[in-house]
Amino acid sequence: MEIDEYINNLKSDSAAPGGGSASALTSIFSASLNSMASLLSLKKEKLRENYGKYNNIVLQSNKIIDDLKSLMNEDEKNFMDIMDALRISRNDKNRPNKINYAVKKSIITSWKIAIRSLINLENAVYLLYNGNKNLVTDDITSAYMAYSSINASLGNIDINLGIYKGSEYIFTEKLKIKLFYEESLRIFGMAESYEKDIFKAL
Repeated sequence: MEIDEYINNLKSDSAAPGGGSASALTSIFSASLNSMASLLSLKKEKLRENYGKYNNIVLQSNKIIDDLKSLMNEDEKNFMDIMDALRISRNDKNRPNKINYAVKKSIITSWKIAIRSLINLENAVYLLYNGNKNLVTDDITSAYMAYSSINASLGNIDINLGIYKGSEYIFTEKLKIKLFYEESLRIFGMAESYEKDIFKAL
């Protein structure tokens, strides 16, 4: 789907695509910025000791971009599947199981987006501290985008857990959300700290 077509669909009165696929797209931009910053850092002779890491980030970012493109479509389909399951007659004894199945599929997709976004965040912070210093605003932008995608994904998981029937699964997922959020906040704090130092120097 072309970007103009996607934006037109996103801004329409249709519920899908929505925040899930938009967060994946935002994370694609983060990975793209990481790739750019790495490729430009590879041109700096004084950063030669980090060339291996830069190359790894480029390869990793390209794979993440491909993954997230698929996950954008997957997220949209999962939303529609949840809506279809919720429309099943309450007289259907299999309705709860069908809803749970659709919710779990959606949650798995959201975790995939969150995990890839965390990698993007880690790479952005690495480049911020160890990459081409002419690109610090690009690195900070990437960090913000990745962090935003993480928060959106975790929020989607939490919302979908409100539909799920089964306390043990809900408890486990909420614990995972808490731990994942705390780790992403710790890493993002490093980008925030660097950004604050920039503004202090003005």
